[in-house]
Amino acid sequence: MRRRTLFVCSILLLAMSSLFHAQDDGVEKPAASSESEIPAAYDSYIIQRGDTLVAIARRFNTTVEDLKAANSIADGGQIFAGQALLIPRGEARPVEVYVIQPGDTLFSISKRFNTSVGVLQALNALGASSEIVAGESILAPAAAESSQEVEVVEADDSTMPVPSLDDSMVTVHVVQRGDTLFELSLMYNTTVARLRSLNNLEGSSSITIGSSLVVPKIDETILERYIVQLGDSLYSIAQRYDVDWPVLQALNRLADARDIRVGQAILVPKLEDVSLVLHVIGRGDTLEALAEQYETSVARIQALNGIVDPSLIVLGKAILVPAPAEIKARPGFGFGLQAFIDGSRATDLAARAVKLGVDWVKIDVPWAKIETAPMVYSYAALDSMVAAMELAGLKIMLNVFDAPAWSRETYTEKLNSQFLDYVGPPEDYGDFASFLANLVIRYAGLVDAYEIWKSPNLLKFWTVPVYTRAQEMTDDGDYGIPDRIQIGARYYVPLLEIAYDTIKAHDEAALVVAAGLAPVGFNDNYNSIDTGTFLNNMLLEGAADVSDAIGAIFSASAVPPTLRCCDKPPGVDTHYESFLQYFVDLMAFYDVTLLAHGVESPIIVTQLGWGTKEGANLAVPSTGFEWLHYTNEDEQALYVTQAYRIAQSLENVAAMFLYNLNGCAVGDEEACFFSLEDADGQMRPVFAAYQSVPKTSESA
Repeated sequence: MRRRTLFVCSILLLAMSSLFHAQDDGVEKPAASSESEIPAAYDSYIIQRGDTLVAIARRFNTTVEDLKAANSIADGGQIFAGQALLIPRGEARPVEVYVIQPGDTLFSISKRFNTSVGVLQALNALGASSEIVAGESILAPAAAESSQEVEVVEADDSTMPVPSLDDSMVTVHVVQRGDTLFELSLMYNTTVARLRSLNNLEGSSSITIGSSLVVPKIDETILERYIVQLGDSLYSIAQRYDVDWPVLQALNRLADARDIRVGQAILVPKLEDVSLVLHVIGRGDTLEALAEQYETSVARIQALNGIVDPSLIVLGKAILVPAPAEIKARPGFGFGLQAFIDGSRATDLAARAVKLGVDWVKIDVPWAKIETAPMVYSYAALDSMVAAMELAGLKIMLNVFDAPAWSRETYTEKLNSQFLDYVGPPEDYGDFASFLANLVIRYAGLVDAYEIWKSPNLLKFWTVPVYTRAQEMTDDGDYGIPDRIQIGARYYVPLLEIAYDTIKAHDEAALVVAAGLAPVGFNDNYNSIDTGTFLNNMLLEGAADVSDAIGAIFSASAVPPTLRCCDKPPGVDTHYESFLQYFVDLMAFYDVTLLAHGVESPIIVTQLGWGTKEGANLAVPSTGFEWLHYTNEDEQALYVTQAYRIAQSLENVAAMFLYNLNGCAVGDEEACFFSLEDADGQMRPVFAAYQSVPKTSESA
C-alpha cells in the first residue's frame, strides 16, 4: 500500500475564557464590580455579534442547558451582543501526548498528571501487565488551567525568584501597571497555567508592579508585534503579512477572529525567511519528529507555541510550525487549466496557457456538437484547439459528455418559466463506443487523456427519464415530468467500462479518468446523488478497474482552502456547513474512501475554482448561488494559490485543473464567475496568481 501523507492546514480554534475574576487573598482590593462577584465555579464571557448559545456552548465545552441554567435563561429567551454570560466550568479535561522518560512508571506519570493508573491504562488500552518504553508516546489527561485573574498590587522592591531555566527559552518581564497574567500570556505567546508554573504561583497568588516574572522568549527572528490600527481586522492584517488568518488567531490565542481592538499589540510573522502553518497533533507525534518533518528545530516550535516542556503536547491541538516560504513544485505533479472550445482564438488561448506555465489543458467535448447526426461529424473547431495546444507543447485531456438528441430521449423541463434541456447518456452505449473510436483514432498520439462524462451524480448531466407510459412532446416542447430518473453508479460504470475498452483499443497510452463528481450533499436519486454515496458505489461497481485515475471536483465554495470543516469563516454566511466546501477535507475524504476500497489509483482534480460576482460577468448570481457573493477577486486569486501549494503536498493527488480560462468569452454565464478572463476581456488577478505558483518542467 502506498504511503499517504496529508499536509494538514487546520483551523482548530483555541477555546479560552476571555474574562477572569479575582480571588480573596487577604490584600485590599478595589471596589468590586459585578464581574468580580462571579462565583468561583464560573468564568464569564461577553457575547459578540453573531454568537448563539449553541456556538458558545461548543466553544467552552459545555451544554446549552447548562448555560441557560447558569444565566436563568428561559426556553426561547434571547441573548444579545455585549451581554455578560456565566460559563460553567466543565468537568471534561483535554488529553495530552506525553513522551515517556527513562525511569517513568505508570504510577509516577499518574501523579504528574493528577490522575490514576487505571485512567492511563484505559486511555492507552494497556493491560495490567503492560510495560511502557522510554521514548514512546502515551495519552494522559491534561492538567486544567486556572482561569483566575491575578490582581496587581503596588510594591516597592518586591521581586520573585527566577528559576534556573534555559536562557534561550525564557526571559524576564518586569510587571507594569495594568498587567495581568492573562494579558501577559497573550503578549508572550503562552498560557496562564504556564506562567504560574514558571513562577511557582499558586491559584490565588498576586503579582506586583515592579516584580519580575519569568516568561517564554518570543523568537524575534520570525515574530514581531503589530499595533492594531483603526479599520484593521484579523483578515486584513493576515493579508498584509502574507499569512492565513487562522495562523494569526492561533498565534495570539484568540477565541474569536473578531477579538482584537485598536491599540492592541498582536504577534505577527516577519515577512522574510519563513511562513507559518498549522499542524494538528496526532497520536505518536513528538516535537523532535515535527522538527524533522518541517526542517526546523524543537526550540523554534517551542518558542512559537509557548511550550516550556517539550515532552508535553496536546493531542488534537493545532500548533504553529515554520515551513519554507516557497513550497517547491513536486516533480510529476500536473498543473492544468480548463479551456472551452473557441476555434477562432485557439492560438491565443494556447499562448496564454503557456504564459501561465501549465503543462495540461482540459477541453470540454460535447458529443452532441461533434456528431450532429449518426456518422456525421463536425471537428473543425476542436481540431483547431487540439492543434494549437499540441504545437504549444501542452498535454491535452478531453472531457467527453452530452449524448446527441438523436441517440436518446430528450427530457425538457419547465423551470422558472423557461425550458431547460438536460444532457445525458445515450440509450445504446454502443453509440458512445462508436463515437469514441472515431474520436480517439483521429487524435491518437495527440490527446493524452480522456475524462469520461461530467458530474454523473447530477440530473443536469445524467438524465435518463423513465415514464410509466410513453409521453408525447407538447407544442411547447415539454415532455412533462418523468416518473423517475435512472441515475447512479450502476448506470455510469458500464459507460466508463465501454469507454475504457474503446480508448485502450485505439490508443493504449492514453489515460482514462473516471468523471469528477459534483460536490453535493443532497441525495434523492433524482436531482442528485451525494458525492460520498456515488463514489462508494462507483468503486463497488469496479470503476477503478476500468480507469487510470479517479476524478474529483472542488467548486461551489467560498471557504478558503486552508480551513478545515466546519467553523464559520469570516464573511461567509452560508455554504460552509459541509466538508464538501473544505478543500483539504474533501481531498482527505477521497483518499480515505479509496483506501477503504483498497484502491491505489491517483486522484486528478479535474475542476477547481472559486467563483466571484466581482468584476465583469455575464449575469448576476441567482438563488442557490449565494456563495458567489462572498469571494472577491483578490480572495479568488489567493485561494487558488493556496490550493495549489496544498495539493502538491498531497501525494495521492496527481494533477489539478484550474477552472477556467475563457468561460465568459464563450458565453457560459456560470463559468464566467470563475473565468480568468472576465466579460470585458480583462485578466482577473487570479491569472497572475496562478502564473506565480511554483511549477516544474518535470510535471506529468
